[in-house]
Amino acid sequence: MKKTTISLALMSVALPMTSYADELLSMQKDPNEWVMSAGNYENHRYSELTDINKENVKDLNMAWSFSTGVLKGHEGNSLVIGDTLYIHTPFPNIVYALDLNNDGAIKWKYEPKQNYDDTVPVMCCDVINRGLAYGDGKIFLNQADTTLVALDAETGKIVWSDKRDDPRVG
Repeated sequence: MKKTTISLALMSVALPMTSYADELLSMQKDPNEWVMSAGNYENHRYSELTDINKENVKDLNMAWSFSTGVLKGHEGNSLVIGDTLYIHTPFPNIVYALDLNNDGAIKWKYEPKQNYDDTVPVMCCDVINRGLAYGDGKIFLNQADTTLVALDAETGKIVWSDKRDDPRVG
């Protein structure tokens, strides 16, 4: 009886995620997109784009730059979905959507309100964040205060959020 209940519970969680996985499987085939932190489910961390090669790499120059204004370690990968670059910061976990067709102009910015004193003093390994995720038109952020947030990828508006634990526990 318990085994059946657990199996049904797991299936109810896994089935809705299937469409996200299918979407990402399709999207990861486009070398112009970087839809997950390692580029694809195989974790290749390699781009198949050919515009830059050993003959022309010497001619590269900076086109534009962007500063998040946060000086701690930026350790999570960015995402490229369509013409948008999504980046995030360590605490306070700001998310930016940058327009790749407009020299990185800010499309939107999400800045969560988190209590520094309840969160930062008990964080392990500095205040870094390992990255964003994408699925079903949403950007997912796991904030330092244990809140998982789904942001509309086009607008940056909160679609839903779930505070999962007490950040003071560490």
